[in-house]
Amino acid sequence: MSTMILLLGLPAAGSLLCGLVHRRWLLETATLASSGSTFFAALWLASQTAEGRTLVALGDWLFADGLSSYVAAIVSGSAFVVSLYSLGYLRKQIRRRKVDARQLWLYYLLLNIFLFTMMLVLLSNNLGFLWIGTEATTLATAFLVAFYERESSIEAAWKYVIICSVGIALALFGVILTYFSALHVVPPTANALNWSTLMLSAKDLDPAVLKLAFIFILVGFGTKAGLAPMHTWKPDAYSQAPAPISALMAAGLVNVALYSLMRFYILTNKAVGGSFAPSLFIIFGLLSMGIAVPFIWIQSDFKRLLAYSSVEHVGIIVFALGLGTPLALFGALLHLLNNSIAKTLLFLTVGNVRMAYNSRLVRKVTGAVKVIPVSATFLIVGVFALTGWPPFGVFVSEFAIVSASFSSNNVAAGFLFLGFLAAVFVGFIYYTARMVLGEPRTPVAGGDANVMSLLLLGLLATGLLLLGIYIPHALQQGIQNAVSILEG
Repeated sequence: MSTMILLLGLPAAGSLLCGLVHRRWLLETATLASSGSTFFAALWLASQTAEGRTLVALGDWLFADGLSSYVAAIVSGSAFVVSLYSLGYLRKQIRRRKVDARQLWLYYLLLNIFLFTMMLVLLSNNLGFLWIGTEATTLATAFLVAFYERESSIEAAWKYVIICSVGIALALFGVILTYFSALHVVPPTANALNWSTLMLSAKDLDPAVLKLAFIFILVGFGTKAGLAPMHTWKPDAYSQAPAPISALMAAGLVNVALYSLMRFYILTNKAVGGSFAPSLFIIFGLLSMGIAVPFIWIQSDFKRLLAYSSVEHVGIIVFALGLGTPLALFGALLHLLNNSIAKTLLFLTVGNVRMAYNSRLVRKVTGAVKVIPVSATFLIVGVFALTGWPPFGVFVSEFAIVSASFSSNNVAAGFLFLGFLAAVFVGFIYYTARMVLGEPRTPVAGGDANVMSLLLLGLLATGLLLLGIYIPHALQQGIQNAVSILEG
């Protein structure tokens, strides 16, 4: 059986099992089995696409190369970590009677569906099915954003659905224009929108139509990625969703949207050439970083702070893609991984903080190092890692990107990049110090998380540290393989 079919079939089977059973242990077992096996299947797919190999299945409807397998490994790995953390998180929520049996069932069902829809995007050869998968991720996650059924969470879910649906509608128009640009060279058959078909005829596509298509694609999929100024759904959705879902949206959903952007970016660059798409990426990347800064400085909610950090890091990746040099592309793909690990670490840690203090507001969380010392330590480590301090992996990827900026004579952009990074660091350190240091202002009943959750955080922190010291050969080769695809 094709590995790609497994990558779709495993989370689909998990969704079906969770739809049929309602016992907690069965829901947990089905989700762990589906997410864990999906992750290992993604790693196997990455080994199969090494050295520039591509795979197709189901009559060319499924397609995988080094880029799709690399992102699939990151996304499925994030889902597996989130599934493991969710065990202790939801059990504690049940004991406190904040989650009932119906919500528990819905959580695990939608988590499996969410993973399936992301794999559909990453493995679709047809750009129309890529769009369908992206829209499906919105539907799966909207109910998870509204999971706690509070007025604020329902409002956030509606805002998320409306803004992302408008963005995806614009992306659909871009897909249609892409098809129109190929009508004179590609026969109007079932595979006319296949990535593999379009790339073979890329230099013969209508450049004027494709430029217009790319603008719609950038706005549409950029909305789903949370690229400024189309990011306004992200702070509300991230702050209202359960902590594990916020983590998976930041480490999975964002990467899937960026992957879609990359596919159209590669096609546009090959068809149009010049600096059209790269210039747009540089502008929007820096704009996203710049817009995030003042909102990071004024936040009272730490989950919203992380949401604006996601806006910033999406900008970092898009900026690096716009630079387009081999070093910048390597930095962008490495940052995709580093940011996913760091965001997962911090969102899950904030989940521990919220359970202990029963609040996500910075002003109500003080003296965390005395109340939940292990989680507070991971909070400090995560913040330093996320803001790009050595010796963590984020420092390496950001250093590669800024080096590429200066070496490609984008000096002004490089200085702006460094300025935004410094400003974000100041904001994060200020709020983290307020949460970690001092004395608890009110009695705190909650304790630290369970051992399994803390071990997961320790593994994530260790991964960030190791990536700052040494990049394994297999990972380096995988990124280089994906870079060659980005270069067209």
